[in-house]
Amino acid sequence: MSEPNGIPNEAGGRELALERPLAVIDTESTGLNPDTARIVSISVLRVEPDGRRNLRSELVNPGMPIPAGATAVHRVTDDDVAEKPLFRAYARALAESIEDCDLAGFAIERFHLPLLMAEFRRAGVGFSLDNRSVIDLMSIYHRLEPRDFDSAHRLYAGPDEAPDRSSGRRSEAAFEILLGQLHSSSELPVDPHRLARWSRGVPESAADDGGRFTYLDSGDLAFNFGKYSGEELAKVAESDAGYVAWVASNDSFSSDSRKIAADALIEAGHEPEFEQD
Repeated sequence: MSEPNGIPNEAGGRELALERPLAVIDTESTGLNPDTARIVSISVLRVEPDGRRNLRSELVNPGMPIPAGATAVHRVTDDDVAEKPLFRAYARALAESIEDCDLAGFAIERFHLPLLMAEFRRAGVGFSLDNRSVIDLMSIYHRLEPRDFDSAHRLYAGPDEAPDRSSGRRSEAAFEILLGQLHSSSELPVDPHRLARWSRGVPESAADDGGRFTYLDSGDLAFNFGKYSGEELAKVAESDAGYVAWVASNDSFSSDSRKIAADALIEAGHEPEFEQD
């Protein structure tokens, strides 16, 4: 086997040794569920073993409205992608361009790669992960910077050792961590309800604690997931009452999400055939 080439680290220090190209992937999407979300932009940096780099970034028409909550995160609007091709127009060339590459990205295993694989399947383009290395930078970050109780206590509650598990004072220390987090960032809401939603990544525009429904700029409620993501709930309740009834009766959704769906059915003149919480 030939010796891998060293890719200089611009910050100095150790080098990255590549035997084959590395494709560093980042995507933005319509939502957080990689099974149902659609890509609205994709960026691929291809790094060759000799150090050459080629970056390609594309906006993608997701074929559906982009929820306001998603736009608030990545700033890609419906107008930005209105004239752009659907993902299937890029799919085959993209797959071929990274066919010989190992893959890397931040949260690539949890989000970007499942999302990309789902888009490839919908486009009818084969793409295999066999014989590839997949490097998740978020996993590396968490290994290098542990995210456990003791590290959180050192960061937010002070340099003293966190109480031993047998001391009975861990809950007191946990509260000190919470206070330290609030003091360290003005981004955090201070009331428990909003803070709980923030911690789960539920956008401010969400109408429910699960983030399944969101308010449009018009003030109307809209789906924030699934095949009707971005569409007005009231209109879907009229055109596809069965789908809304499925949401309203599905225990996998939170009680407030189910109530929103049930209320929409009633408003559309469809009496729910189940008991509400």
